[in-house]
Amino acid sequence: MREKSDGARRRRLPHAQIHLPPLSAGYALTLVDVFERAIHALWRAHGDAMAELRTMRQATRPPPGTVASGHPDAPDDVDF
Repeated sequence: MREKSDGARRRRLPHAQIHLPPLSAGYALTLVDVFERAIHALWRAHGDAMAELRTMRQATRPPPGTVASGHPDAPDDVDF
């Protein structure tokens, strides 16, 4: 966890992680090629539906600069 400037700990937001062993440049490039091929295959198979979902997500996304509290009853005037 990261510490805030006043010493209090702040919980990090969850995110996807892939832990890899140290790779040579050649293996790293091969891995990138595999990921790119997988992404292209996903777009070929599901592109229309994914594009529609992406449009719907963008339409429901809050404006930049807003922070969701995560709780519907949370006060809006919390100092961080």
